[in-house]
Amino acid sequence: MNALMRNVSVVLVGIRNAGNIGSAARAMKNCGVDDLVLVDPPPLDVPEVRKLAWASFDIVQRARSHATIGEALGEYGFVVGATRRKGRGRRPVTDLRKALPRIAAATRRNRVAILFGREDKGLSNEELAFCQCAVSIRAARAMASLNVAQAVMVVLHELFSYGASEQAEQPPELVSQERLLHLYARIEATLAALGYGTEGDRQVLESVMRTLRRIFGRSGIADDEWRALHGICQQVEKHLDSEKER
Repeated sequence: MNALMRNVSVVLVGIRNAGNIGSAARAMKNCGVDDLVLVDPPPLDVPEVRKLAWASFDIVQRARSHATIGEALGEYGFVVGATRRKGRGRRPVTDLRKALPRIAAATRRNRVAILFGREDKGLSNEELAFCQCAVSIRAARAMASLNVAQAVMVVLHELFSYGASEQAEQPPELVSQERLLHLYARIEATLAALGYGTEGDRQVLESVMRTLRRIFGRSGIADDEWRALHGICQQVEKHLDSEKER
């Protein structure tokens, strides 16, 4: 197996055509990826899935299913979202080939999830917020949208080919999404204790948290950084407690 692909998982979000899951599994095996995660999948006990997966049906059989994307991404340190949609409110999107060095570097020491969205509307803004990197695939303007299985094939093949060249730099090991969400919750609680949103304007605190998620989401957080931020929250909490006792 290409060493770069060993830590890669494909996460299919909200797919409605079960056949696309079978086709995606075949594309995965072509590129040496065998870990498939499904979020809110359709019934898979239909002949079309086995037919399109062909010799890759074992990947479908081992696939893990989750009700929400938060549950699905808990164990991953680096998350990539494939999307073609841009515009106001959408996070910055990088051309896939330009993003390859960063993605490849992340796979060296982290579990990496690559997200692919629904057939009709792809990934939502909320789902892309989980991603450290959003990528797009070059295509002709007349037909810029790829079938989800085609997108899986293109992204994985580009990464597979890049890995063969051994050009990736060594990155730090990043904390998992589960630990990152725990940190966000503590920061939000600490900010609330400092008075953010206490005057009935909850939107102020929500805006601050969205900004922090964007900042931390761009590159992820290493373990020592995660501990330092928790330490800051702890010191703030101790100070507030001492103030109450006076």
